Amino acid sequence: MSPNDAPTTNIQRTTGTSTTGTSTNGVHYRAMRWEDLDDVTACFDRVWPQREGIAGTPLALPIARYLTLHYLEQSTWANVAELGDGTFAGVTLARVEGRPALFAQARDALETVRALINADPRGAQMLDMFEHVFLVREDILEEDSDVRADTQAELELFMVNPDVRGHGVGRALWEDLLGALRAMGVRAFFLHTDSSCDYGFYDHKGLTRVAERLAADHPEDAELAEGLTTDDQYIYRADLGDAALTGALDPAQDEVRGA
Repeated sequence: MSPNDAPTTNIQRTTGTSTTGTSTNGVHYRAMRWEDLDDVTACFDRVWPQREGIAGTPLALPIARYLTLHYLEQSTWANVAELGDGTFAGVTLARVEGRPALFAQARDALETVRALINADPRGAQMLDMFEHVFLVREDILEEDSDVRADTQAELELFMVNPDVRGHGVGRALWEDLLGALRAMGVRAFFLHTDSSCDYGFYDHKGLTRVAERLAADHPEDAELAEGLTTDDQYIYRADLGDAALTGALDPAQDEVRGA
């Protein structure tokens, strides 16, 4: 889910095992609001920093915002975790087929920040790499696996603030996601991830890796564009009828930062 990121929207939520609207271990879970975008962007920049020469520069945060908006624009469901003092703790974004996008303003916001990034040659290079290489490779993986044929949703972004380790945020966000998707009639979903993420979380949870593109098998990628990410890319599929998806996490997996 990562390449290296108005009025409050009303979102229907699940009940029962859902954590939305509750507080657990000092963490509150609720529907995402448009006003959360800055916090999500800042966290994205920390979890997946840009390459040397861009990281820490004024260009880094707009790129993180662009990537965040790329996932948010497609999302129809979003859940945020925050500490009692309002500190952002984590987020899950998902797209469910046939459901309206959460934030209509995301498209215009994406184009605005895209123009800003394109004005810098380094930013223009990054956008070209992301849009014409990274996303193309993702599309090829989807076609090869035919994963959209038997799934009804995609997990767009799953991210936890590294500062909230030990609060069980990753586990709670994950379980709320599963409950919400089931309530919406989703039988199976898929996600993209890569070796810059904590993809072992999905192996631990019993998801099936249905496609992969290993960088070692494609040395030509390094010549496509300067600074092109050469991470391994994967697609995982989750069957919501599989009880293992909600199994307990070991302490290491409970510390997931971005997957």
